[in-house]
Amino acid sequence: MRIRTKKFLAWLWVGLCTLSILIIVPLARAIQQFVSTHGGRALFGYAVIGATAVAFCALIYVLFFHLKIRSVSQYVWLVLIAAFYIYYTLRLWNAPEEAVHFLEYGLLGFFLFRALSFTTQDKSIYFAAFFAGSLVGICDEIFQWAVPGRYWDLRDVGLNALAAGLFQVALWKGVKPRIINQAMSAKSVQKASILLGANLLLLGICLSNTPNVVAWYTRIFPKLAFLQKEEAMSEFRYKHKDPEIGVFYSRLSLEELKRGDAERAEDYGRRLNEWKDKKYDDFLRTFTGSTHPFLYELRIHLFRRDRKYKDVMKAADEAQKKNLLFIAYKENLIAQKYFRRTLNRSVYEWPKEKIEEIKAQIDPSIPYNSPVGSGPLATLKIKTMWLSIAIVLAVLAILNILLRRSQHHQFPPLPPLFKGRYRGRVNLI
Repeated sequence: MRIRTKKFLAWLWVGLCTLSILIIVPLARAIQQFVSTHGGRALFGYAVIGATAVAFCALIYVLFFHLKIRSVSQYVWLVLIAAFYIYYTLRLWNAPEEAVHFLEYGLLGFFLFRALSFTTQDKSIYFAAFFAGSLVGICDEIFQWAVPGRYWDLRDVGLNALAAGLFQVALWKGVKPRIINQAMSAKSVQKASILLGANLLLLGICLSNTPNVVAWYTRIFPKLAFLQKEEAMSEFRYKHKDPEIGVFYSRLSLEELKRGDAERAEDYGRRLNEWKDKKYDDFLRTFTGSTHPFLYELRIHLFRRDRKYKDVMKAADEAQKKNLLFIAYKENLIAQKYFRRTLNRSVYEWPKEKIEEIKAQIDPSIPYNSPVGSGPLATLKIKTMWLSIAIVLAVLAILNILLRRSQHHQFPPLPPLFKGRYRGRVNLI
């Protein structure tokens, strides 16, 4: 088979893998429901662990028995990567379907490496494949955001990138393909830099996609009006400090919280009562953080409060019980202080006796940091973000210019794709 045909097929597999990832997005909820009903959600986690174990054993068998590779360090790296895949899958056990990202983007990472290896045979290929995989991961989340009932999640963007990156480390340190054997060239570094820049720009656009921006372009393109009902990709949040509570985050300033509670308590209380026996997720999809931030945030605080209080009955020991009561008390205190009138008009208000009973079992003076609305970029300002991206892009441009100017220091010629022997290295093409 000619090289051109092999290259075409390699990129075809990249396209098919990417397409399958995107096709799964609108079907994910149905698949999750089917698997949960017939086998339990944990089946996702077991599938990922099983696939990782099978791939690891198969790779070890090929390297050791067929290719006669005896480099201990390579096997150590492969063991570490496999262990990390399993460890992270176990960390996601409360939502094991999220671990499927490791399978999707690990496989995509392999296809990307194989396709890129036809034109890049130096170590920059690992970075290029990683950046290309993470770029697909961002596009995956953008598509997911536009699908009704699905949400943009920056953590999933990171999970996609992690899966793609781990596979490149496994190839680089564990497999060591024999075609990757020389210093990085200016052209290959430029390719990796362009992919990195594309990641930064697309991520910046996503994090700039605030409710105001969505409202602006949906006015220009009315057919996109359905996007206004989706949870925002990015919203600036205020970090509020309260000496009695600790820290909590909100899309609204303290003044806006106070005004919303004073002016619309009757309406908000009625809506909470009407939805009491309906699904929590349906409530959040109906009253999104973009369109009803006050009601949305209050409902999340109340959900977290009630869930932690309910979990007290399952506490393994006294310390865990006190921690759960502490969280429930503080979340209720946030609702009492900043959503007071609305809470008073709803069925969610706790009686004073219950609050005092909980308070007697904890130390209410300990500061609490509510995770509701928090995150690494919760209070990031758009201008600061774009300034940082511009600086990184400028540095990349300068580095590439300097590297091109140094081309009089010629790199050694690329090794043949199918010739030569390199101890401990594998040909994947």
